[in-house]
Amino acid sequence: MKEFDYSTVPHYKFYRFAVKVFGPAFRKLYHITYKGLENVPKDKHYIVGINHTCALDPVFVALGDNMPALHFIAKAELFKNPVVAWVITHLYGFPVKRGQGDRTAIEYAEKIIKENHVLAVCPEGKRIKDKNGVPQQAKAGIAMFAHHTGASVLPVAICCKNKIKRGEKLTVVYGKPLTLSDLGLDKDEVSKDEYKAAANKVMETIADMREKELNGN
Repeated sequence: MKEFDYSTVPHYKFYRFAVKVFGPAFRKLYHITYKGLENVPKDKHYIVGINHTCALDPVFVALGDNMPALHFIAKAELFKNPVVAWVITHLYGFPVKRGQGDRTAIEYAEKIIKENHVLAVCPEGKRIKDKNGVPQQAKAGIAMFAHHTGASVLPVAICCKNKIKRGEKLTVVYGKPLTLSDLGLDKDEVSKDEYKAAANKVMETIADMREKELNGN
């Protein structure tokens, strides 16, 4: 695997090219409906929190009208194939070594936010392959990113009644941003338990949005 350059946050023309050229066909292929786009902040000082349904989650969210480019975390194993690594990198994905306390990737994620780019995070940390797609407990990472950078969290729910695949109807719902105050992170010192509670509040919000959408509320 070619070493990822964590020193600077890049700009790639390929990202906008891919969104413009392939986005419409992709949206049609997955029958994607977008709701709540008016909740997306005008400034870019926020983190997008997404329930992790499949490998394409950041793509689904990024294709909403007028969404900024989303930088997202991907497992390091995906970067072993040079072609796949090139595509992911040029779509603003970056590798993290899961379960190893990858400090370099963590610092790069915070750099993305501090330099006014938008970071997308799946708080669960891995795809939920069973549990009927119901969002599960979160890891503390998204809360730590928010606290360290002062960014709010935009909860986004990916909603599908069945397993996500081509031809299934998919709805992406953007909720109202959660501030540091909403998450109990508006103070200098935060404990591990408080980070965990804040991250799970993000997931509970996403789960509630998903349930309401699937139940027609």
